[in-house]
Amino acid sequence: MENSSQNKKIVSNDPISKSSIEGIKIVEKLLKTMHKDIKSLMKCEVFEKGDVRIGKIVERINNIALSLQNTLDLKKGGEIAQNLDHLYKHIRFAVIRVWEDHDFTYLKSAEKVTATINEGWSKMSLAAA
Repeated sequence: MENSSQNKKIVSNDPISKSSIEGIKIVEKLLKTMHKDIKSLMKCEVFEKGDVRIGKIVERINNIALSLQNTLDLKKGGEIAQNLDHLYKHIRFAVIRVWEDHDFTYLKSAEKVTATINEGWSKMSLAAA
């Protein structure tokens, strides 16, 4: 029989460092910006393929998602980090489809993903404050 104490997660009551709180706030700002940009991009379907306005938004979203992806510690972060990695890849896929093929099909799901991540991150940010 498996020891049930091995399955329990350890929750620390140690205070969060100032630099960690600052990092949480930076990620929160990036996520909010990315979500706002995706919502803006959803309104750009009326523009012609290759429109510079679309390109700037796509580039910003892609850069934010890639930056967030690069901060993930896939070894220590476990399943959560792996899931976030997949979600950021989906967001990047969705916006690149807009730029390359003028295909807005996946943007709604990318918007839902960013809304959900934002909601969770906001809760964590409040808890850390």
